[in-house]
Amino acid sequence: KGVGAAIYMTLTKGILQAHAEEDISPRNVLGKVNRLLYKTIEKNTFVSMFYAILDTRKHTILYSRAGHNPGILCSQKGADSKLLHSKGMALGLEEGHIFTSTLDEEEISINNGDVFVLYTDGFTEAMNERHEEYSEARLIQLIEGNRNLSTHELLDLVLKEVRKFVDNFPQHDDMTILIMKRL
Repeated sequence: KGVGAAIYMTLTKGILQAHAEEDISPRNVLGKVNRLLYKTIEKNTFVSMFYAILDTRKHTILYSRAGHNPGILCSQKGADSKLLHSKGMALGLEEGHIFTSTLDEEEISINNGDVFVLYTDGFTEAMNERHEEYSEARLIQLIEGNRNLSTHELLDLVLKEVRKFVDNFPQHDDMTILIMKRL
């Protein structure tokens, strides 16, 4: 979304890195990042974030969501996907008490074959010429129907399907996606 957004993301990354090693709690780290961002960025500007810590020994993900799209956990067992909808408002909108009181921290287990996906709204809000959005439901359905693919194959498929959906309609937002699978 332009140079301004890039500057805010660089600032956010620096603040996050400065505090991430101090505390294992995503909720606490996001609280510190929010306080500094609130003092620094223009009012009515915000940053959304899904902050997660992957524990490869316990096979868990500890996370908090600050106004960002929910993560998707697609079980290998064929059950419905779980949207990781923990409470939380975007960073920089409020200085402290309201932000921390609305922010949850949750932990999920990742089983063999489970697929975990984080994405920006550039995917779900990608539009075709009829101004229809790709949607979260389509993204989830695509992931569920192809959960047996490798992460690289699944990534390629998501990119191909979104491109096919939008056809030649211009992209209006950034598109970032992370796909992990426990083997």
